Parts: sequence; structure tokens; C-alpha cells
Amino acid sequence: MGSLKRPLSSILLAGGLVTVLAGLGTAFGFSGLGVLASLSLVAALLYAGGLWFGGAPSSLAAPGADLVVVFNRSLKVTAGPAPGTSVMRQFPEALRSEIETRCRLALRGEHTHFECEHNGARRVFDVAPIQRINGEVIYGVVISGSGIPAHAPEHASEVVPDPDAIYCP
Repeated sequence: MGSLKRPLSSILLAGGLVTVLAGLGTAFGFSGLGVLASLSLVAALLYAGGLWFGGAPSSLAAPGADLVVVFNRSLKVTAGPAPGTSVMRQFPEALRSEIETRCRLALRGEHTHFECEHNGARRVFDVAPIQRINGEVIYGVVISGSGIPAHAPEHASEVVPDPDAIYCP
């Protein structure tokens, strides 16, 4: 049935368009204005149907990012997954205190970048303020991406600590 969905939906769409255009053409007459009105109505119906039945909006993500979350001064999500919820709820428990600290710094105007290892993978975070033209911070943004998988070194000599990295529990 999966392979028949597209052809069947195309046939239904074409049949619906022909029916609507024929009905509106008859009602408005087959003049230029009638055709324009018919096409406008069909376009509006298709747009409304696409919005209504199109499913969830695509995720807000920057190139190379897994997650982009915009938050307000109350540390509530304003754009991104689950608007209105706490920014910290978007991240695993082990990362929340670090995220909260960085978000508060962003609301004071500081941009920070850090890395964490969690569940065997490295995560990279950028937390930055969003400012008005006069410099007033109105929002913050967390951009999180997956880095390379973290693996345990075979020899102690392979461990080269990154002074800027934070290794979360």
C-alpha cells in the first residue's frame, strides 16, 4: 500500500482540482476573472490544507547543529522544541546545571562555548546572548551539536586533556 500512496494521492488531487475548477468556472463564467478567482481559491485551499495536514513544523536547527533553543529571561523556551518549558528540560539531567550556568551568563551578555562527554558521545555547546541594537540582552540561544564519538583511550599516554573542555558526569 505504501507504494500506491503517491499515485493515488496525485489522482485524488488532480480530480479535486478539475472538479473545483469546473464548478467555479461554471459559477463565475469562463472569463479571465473567473479563472483567476478559481485559481486563487484552489491555491488558498492547498495552502490551508498543507498547513492543517502537513504535520509538525520542521525542527529549528542551524547547519551542523542538532538542536537550537532560544530562551527568555525566565529560562523558558521561546523557539525550538517544547516552547514554554524550561530550557534545562531539553537536556539530560547530568548536563542541566552546566546548561543553566551558561544560560545565565548569556543573559548577562557573555558568549560561551563548551564540550561535554555524555553517554559515550561528545556534545558541543554554544550559548550566546541575543541583543537589541542598543546592546540590551533580550533572549539567549543554545546551539548544541554532536561531536565525534568519545572512546576510552587504550593507553594513558593517549589522554590529552583539552583545557577548555568540560567533562560532564
